[in-house]
Amino acid sequence: MTTVHPEVAPQRPAPVTLDAVRAELAAPAATEVLAHEAPVSARQMSLGYLRRHAWPLISVGGLAALGIASTSGFHVVTGRGLGPAGFGLLAAFLAIVNIASIGASALQNSVAVVTAAALTSPPADRPRRGIDGATVEALVLGGGFAAAVALASPLLADALDTSRLAVNLAALTIVPSFLFSVALGRLQGAGKARLVSGYSTASQVLRLLLAVAALAAGLGAVSVVVAVLVAIVAVAVLAGWQTRDLLITGHSAFSRKSTVLMLLTLSFAWLTNIDVVLVRIHSVDDASGAFAAAAVLAKMGLLVPTVLSLYLLPRFVFRGADAGAVRFGVNIVLATVLASGLALAGVVALIGDTLVAILFGAGSGYAPAAALLPWMTVAYLPWALAQGLLISHTARASSRAVVALFVAGVLQWVAASMLLPDLRAMIVAIGIIGALTAGALFVLDRLDVAREARHG
Repeated sequence: MTTVHPEVAPQRPAPVTLDAVRAELAAPAATEVLAHEAPVSARQMSLGYLRRHAWPLISVGGLAALGIASTSGFHVVTGRGLGPAGFGLLAAFLAIVNIASIGASALQNSVAVVTAAALTSPPADRPRRGIDGATVEALVLGGGFAAAVALASPLLADALDTSRLAVNLAALTIVPSFLFSVALGRLQGAGKARLVSGYSTASQVLRLLLAVAALAAGLGAVSVVVAVLVAIVAVAVLAGWQTRDLLITGHSAFSRKSTVLMLLTLSFAWLTNIDVVLVRIHSVDDASGAFAAAAVLAKMGLLVPTVLSLYLLPRFVFRGADAGAVRFGVNIVLATVLASGLALAGVVALIGDTLVAILFGAGSGYAPAAALLPWMTVAYLPWALAQGLLISHTARASSRAVVALFVAGVLQWVAASMLLPDLRAMIVAIGIIGALTAGALFVLDRLDVAREARHG
């Protein structure tokens, strides 16, 4: 059995095993017991947490930044290389892939929590089954989604103004995407955040390289679509092989816990993406286009809690009974998200019009987006804080957090019906609903931590 010491994958990554990860978890715990035999202050403990976790978080963030840069490069290269018609076909394909990725991300969070919880329990307490529930969930959800897309391909092709070939190729990516998310969830639950970020980044880099090769060879949009499919399948196979010994075979598919975990991710994704659709429904095309363009930049702040979750989610599961550690972790998340959100707001206030001109073109009709951008950046800051708070709620599979997000969804829908097409009023409502949601999640988090501390 091979124990993986570094988190960065070598050229031929060795499998990550349950026993190896359990040994790694036990070693720091023993060290902490020895280190804390003498009384220490809260400040000393906080500094110790920061020293221990700062560099891993920075390295995860660096890999994520490389992945974001690769994704941006992919869009620039393909947009320029294919031209409007070819890029339209690719954009339709990617729209389906991105919708599927929301469900895959929900499954990843569920698998991460289940894996982390299993690693904290003795091996004898976990019953054995032939196949783990996460794989069943991936095949059922991914297969069902893929079948629905394939069956609806004539309608989707007309609605997206693309070919049935692009829609069917998009359907082929869905099952590998769900299986890839299962592998990432296992690595995340095992505390291998740098491997998770590394595989995600590798997928984006491979996609970019294959697209460049296809365009350099003079091939068209379909070849780029195939390149994306090849990249997804390749990383899914490699990540699945490396995590083959991290199967949690006692976990049944679609349990109450896994359902709650997936609902948490799906409901928050709905809340932070449906606003563009609501504005599109209730506003004229030019106004909705400006809102959508500004939203792309304003929602960049949501990337910070996403990266933090990769590293902190399993650790919140591991330290769930340690109220002090969990409370400190949540406070660090909130401080980091708030600081980054305020920095983003400052940047767009100073050069927001320049950013819009660079990304969407000067004189291209997106001038209203520059005026909306500073206000939207502030309005989405509470949503970034709420997403940061969801890390601890996801770690404990909080059904009360699902209820809070459902209420927020109802409020959002009512606000859109009442306020649109007044975009400024809608932006204010987005900020207020986000603040109420973040406040509710904060209160629920403190109540949950206090209750768990009492039951020790």
